[in-house]
Parts: sequence; structure tokens; C-alpha cells
Amino acid sequence: MRSLPASLLLLLAVPACGDPASPGTDAAAHDGGITADASNPDAGPWPAFRNPVDLADLTLAQMASERLGVGTRVACDACHALTRERLQSWLVETQAADAACLGDLMPTTPAGAQAILDCFRTTDTDAWSPHLLGIYATGAASPWFDAVFDLAYGDDAEAWDDWTGRIVMPRGAQPPLTSADFDVVTEWFARGLPELEAVVPDNPDLPGCTEAIGAEVASHVTAMETTGWTAINRDAGINSLGCAGADTAAECLDTYPLSTTQPYASMWTLNAPETKIRLLRTITYTSSYWTRSSADGRFVSHGGGSTAGATVIDLLENREIPADAFYDPGFFPDNSGFVIQGGANAWCRQSLLTTSPTHIRFNEPQCSPVDVVGLYQHLGAANGGDYWTVNGQFVSDNAWGEPTAWFDEGSTDYLTPMEYTGTGYEAKAQIPVAVPYEGDTIISPSAKLLLSRVAGDGDTQSGFTLRALTATPTGDTYDVATPTIARYCVNGGKPAFSYDERWLVYHHWTTANTADVFLLELTTGVSRQITKMTAGQHAVFPHFRSDGWIYFIVKNANGGEVIAASDAALVLGS
Repeated sequence: MRSLPASLLLLLAVPACGDPASPGTDAAAHDGGITADASNPDAGPWPAFRNPVDLADLTLAQMASERLGVGTRVACDACHALTRERLQSWLVETQAADAACLGDLMPTTPAGAQAILDCFRTTDTDAWSPHLLGIYATGAASPWFDAVFDLAYGDDAEAWDDWTGRIVMPRGAQPPLTSADFDVVTEWFARGLPELEAVVPDNPDLPGCTEAIGAEVASHVTAMETTGWTAINRDAGINSLGCAGADTAAECLDTYPLSTTQPYASMWTLNAPETKIRLLRTITYTSSYWTRSSADGRFVSHGGGSTAGATVIDLLENREIPADAFYDPGFFPDNSGFVIQGGANAWCRQSLLTTSPTHIRFNEPQCSPVDVVGLYQHLGAANGGDYWTVNGQFVSDNAWGEPTAWFDEGSTDYLTPMEYTGTGYEAKAQIPVAVPYEGDTIISPSAKLLLSRVAGDGDTQSGFTLRALTATPTGDTYDVATPTIARYCVNGGKPAFSYDERWLVYHHWTTANTADVFLLELTTGVSRQITKMTAGQHAVFPHFRSDGWIYFIVKNANGGEVIAASDAALVLGS
């Protein structure tokens, strides 16, 4: 059994004081619980951090793994593959939290309580991050954490909401762990996950990647030339940023400086000297998780950049708008709406952004809740039909390095059709789709394609799978078919479709400390590297705007971050 801090052993004898609550519920509200101060360190009994569980190792492992979602229960596995490697990674994070942050479980001063909570902030964004708590994130709204918050922050509900919104697991519609659940799960981790191999099956030896591109791909791309969102938005007169006076999309953004005229000459394209990169904006903060932009390219959003939690950048008006959300922005392909996860009513009409707001609080009349859509969502829309999202098992990618591919046999995507009623977005019944050993699934702008990263040996990726998505209305829902139509044997993170659905763009770590953007043509499978970063520079989170320009962000570029745009798809596809 792994040794525990002396202060934790002392508190194990104290009974628990209630169930952890999920963020966004009344039960999770910070109630100003137990107080303590330096002059009176015994001002009140501290709730237990956790309670000991007297069970045999195998029984404990069976109960804990089942509660996390191994087997038939849907819990943490709705977002994370519960492979042996994933659980062991959580064990390492939990042990690190014990060693670095939880040596004193009865702080007696506000400074002591603040030090505990600050220990769970990342050094780059200064935001709380669940990976710094390990398995303790499943109890991060417990009475013990509430008491620590009360000592550190008093009755500051805003700080508590930020904590629970970012940290508490599991997310979404999955029920939180009760105090008894938390005791069982944390006891298993405290013992070092005994009997892990007995209760969690190992992924089988998965076949390697064999590239195959069906005839359906070319047929789809041909159809999208006239019916995809590039053509629809062009015909609707949607004007992309920087295109005034331009005869073609390739001539847009000509007022923005070229990468070759700035101190970022290393950003020049590789093997494609006929293409160019425009620098749209330098930001002085560290962005958090992925960056996405509106169909017209005017608005760019990501986590970080403001005390509110997230930022929307208006490139036309040259200003940054704080947003009371966390990360995972998305924009609908018809330029009508957007979402940023963590907002109280996270799904908003894009008209909110065109009113030049100084702060987005998600209580505006243009915003509404859609509570069934989980993290890592991606958006599409059927022309003349419903809006669509997809979410499922994912691997967090915050530009830490080449993402793993921890996906298991039970991996399931959840498709959510929704409509805009005139006053808000309203979801229809979610549709589960089994995608064994695949995850990080995205949906194309037309909502007619799905693309997933595929698990390989260990934690490595084994290419991408492309599926057609055929949705036939049946009453208030749909019958869905998702046949595989292509396999691509290249690896990378955060893929995105072009609006004409001819291209796929993704980032890939070409060395341990260098990330570049790659462009893949769906009909041929040919992939080309379109940036050339130097060591320490990371071109990541590429995505398209409607007219074919590729936006991406370069981290650690001469001490800052740069939002850039490439015309590679426009030039190489002409």
C-alpha cells in the first residue's frame, strides 16, 4: 500500500460529511462552510478528505473500476477510455497531487488554504486543471474542498464556480460520485491500483493501418463543390475577413503582414514555396486548449487570455472580448452561432458578437443552454435542416506534445441534432454510435462525414477513420448509418475539415519540441507539411474558415503566440 501523508492518516478516522456535488447544481453551491484561522486553529471540525475502506484488493478493484465506468455503467468512460494505461496515468497524477499539494489537510490560515488550491493551477495559464488532481477531481466539490475554499476565499461564489466548473469530474450528464463512491475509488488508488489487470481488460493487439479510400469519398467531395458550406456561404454573400476588393479568396488578407516580413521567418511553408502565411494577431497571453474561428474568419476564440476564463478576438475591430467560459469553442458553419464550454448558457447566436460586447457573460438573450452535449464537441449543420454536434471519448490536447490514442472497445460517439427555435437552441434525443478503439471524433461542416483518430499499440495512434454519416428522420429523432469509407495512415491531433470537405488539416509533432501543420487531400490521401517550425515553436490547432484559408496558432513564437493564416489549400488545390 502506498504510504499516505500523516495528516491524511489522521483525518481518515473522521466520518465523511456528505456527497460531492456536480458543478452547476444547487448542491454544489459554495455555502461558506467551516472556518479556521491562526488564532483559533480548532475553530471547527474538518470534514474528512476521504475515509478508509476495509475491502480485499480484488473486491475493491471490482467496485472502484465499475463505478468509474468499466463494464456496462456509463461514467468517466463517456469521455475517457478506461484502459490500463489511462488509469495508471491517473495514478501518477494522484501521487503527484499527494506529494506536492496535499501534505497538510487541515490548514489553519487563509494562506495555507490558498497554497493548497494554488498548487492545482497550471504554470502557463494560471488556471485550475483537473490533471493536477488526478483521481481527486472526482471529489473536488466535496465538503473538504468546500471548507478549504471557505478558508481561502470566504464566501466568494465566483471562485468556487470557477473551480467546480473546471475541475469536478465526471462532467456532463453523468452523476457525480457519492462520498461512499469516492472513498472506494480513492482507496483503490491509494493502494496503487491492485488487481488492475484482473478488472480492466487489456486492449487486444490491434491491426496496423492499411490505407483505403472508397469511391464514396470522391463522390462526396464532388457534391460538396456546389452543395457544401463554402458554396452556400459564398452564394449567401457572407464576406470573409480581409476580402474587400479581392477578386479571389487567395487574394484576401493582403493587408496583414507576411510571415517572411516579420521576425518569424521560420514559419515559412515547407515544400510549398508558392503559398504564403499571413500574421493576423500577436497575443501576449497563453491560450488554453484549442483555437477555433467563425466561418467568416472575423472571430477567433480559445480558453485563456482573461480572468473571465476564455477570450473571443474580434479581428475586424482589433480587440479581445473576455468570456465567462473555459475552453472548447466551436462555430456553426452557416456563421449563425457559437459555443464555448463552461458558459452558463453556452450556446449563443453569433449576432451577440457583432454587437461589439465588452464582456460575454452568457446571460444575454442570444444565449441558451444545451446541457446534453459533452466536452470536446464539434459542430456541423445540414443545409435547411438541423444543427449537429458530436462528442465522445477524447484525449486532452493542450499542445503538450503528440496526443496519445487511449480509446477502448466501448468507445461511443454521441450525435446530438438540435434546432434553433427563434429564442434558443433546443436539442433532440442524442444518438449513440459505437466506435470501438476510436475517439476524438469530429463532424464535417455539412454533418455528412465523421472522422476519428484510431488507437494503435500502447498509447499510440494508428491513423484516421473516415465515415459517411447518413441521418434519416424518424419521428422526433433519426436513424443513423455510419459506414467506413476511408482509412488514412497518418497521425496527428485536432483535425478539422475544410468547408468544401475536400481537405483535412491537423497538427503533428515532427520532433519532441516542434509541431507543424499538415494538409491532407481526402480523395488522394496525400498529406503535405505546410509549416516549418524551429525547435520550441508549435504550430497547432489548425482549422478552416469558409473560403478555404487555414487559421492556426503558433505558440512560443519569439516569446508570444501568433494567430496565423495559410492559403495552402487554395493554392495547392487550384
